[in-house]
Amino acid sequence: MDKFKRQIYLATSASLISGFGNGMFSFAIDLYVLRESSSPLWFAGTQIISPLIAFFLSRKVGDLIDKYPHKKILSLAYIAEIIVTLSYFFLLQLKVSMTVKFLMTLVVLVFLNIFNLVEQSSYQASVINLVPKDRIQKLNSMQRLAASCSQIFSPALGASIYSLLGMHNMISIRIVTVLMSLILISMIDFSAAANDVIDAKEKVTKQTNLKIHEILKGNRVLLYAIIMSIGVNIFLAISNIALPFLMVHILKFTNGQYGLQQTMVGVGSILAGAFLSMGKNISKPVRVSMIAMINISISLMIFGITGIVNISHLFSLVVFLTVSTIMGASLVAMEIPMSTYMQASVPKNIQGKVFSFVFGASQIAMPVGTIIGTVFVYSPFILLIISGVLMAVFVTFNYLKNGRSVAKIS
Repeated sequence: MDKFKRQIYLATSASLISGFGNGMFSFAIDLYVLRESSSPLWFAGTQIISPLIAFFLSRKVGDLIDKYPHKKILSLAYIAEIIVTLSYFFLLQLKVSMTVKFLMTLVVLVFLNIFNLVEQSSYQASVINLVPKDRIQKLNSMQRLAASCSQIFSPALGASIYSLLGMHNMISIRIVTVLMSLILISMIDFSAAANDVIDAKEKVTKQTNLKIHEILKGNRVLLYAIIMSIGVNIFLAISNIALPFLMVHILKFTNGQYGLQQTMVGVGSILAGAFLSMGKNISKPVRVSMIAMINISISLMIFGITGIVNISHLFSLVVFLTVSTIMGASLVAMEIPMSTYMQASVPKNIQGKVFSFVFGASQIAMPVGTIIGTVFVYSPFILLIISGVLMAVFVTFNYLKNGRSVAKIS
């Protein structure tokens, strides 16, 4: 097998297994806290940990990644995750009050989210060394395909395993998936394409200690990407609140119909990921990503308009399923070209700083959008239409100001 094909398959397999394990475990934790706790504050605590970790630690994590070998960092993060998850397995068996168990759960989630931030950021900063530039899009597409499969199927599997086998067995499965991911990561050559980036390394040798604001000042595409990440995530978080409320309480969709709509988003993601994995590198990734964001904004407007106009229930469902598929494909078409461009263009020795900052910024944006969506959720159709219009204006303005002059991928 071709060396770089092997790299892609190993990295994709690791992402798929890790994604399924993490998705199942996270869903089981949510169910555990929801079922066993009488207070919604405990559940709220589990949801806010990830953004807080990203906000407070993204800079430190970025500095760490830029200073040490990425494979070593990834391996240590996976090992630490196994140790913490194994400790949680034994801690839950202690005969203590549920309050203490919930506190232990939150502490464990803090550590797991720290490791997740380290793993995601260090992996993103490693892609440039895993495969040549002309195969980065294929690698990203394959991994997005794996992530889409995990997002679709892992919640149902997590719920089933938790219901049938209990939390302890769910923790055991999580340990196994992390261990499998660690083994696969250990088989990847993290310097397979190192010679492909010699020029980039030499160009920034003296600039390793730059602060993120100094990096952004001299790199308009990074400024563009980060502004887009923050803004678009706010609008998507608003839709994550408004859209379910509109479907369930206004349009009276059944649970099955709501679940089908969520599935179609995943189907669109899988189709787009498969298409991009087979195609050549996109020559103008920033423009393609911008067009995909405009498609998402139009999708939000169509969802809102469907809630206002007087059409049949069946026709509303058909519209929602069709637009959801397009929206899922657009989410992937937005993400992969920009990720590929940044991995190929950002100087290698500051990628940890950049990717951890982008991840942190996008995480912080989600609670902001969630709060806005919650405040105005009782007029979901208006909220979706306004969000769609504002998102289209925001995306267009940022593209014209910061993204239009971005170079092609060589």
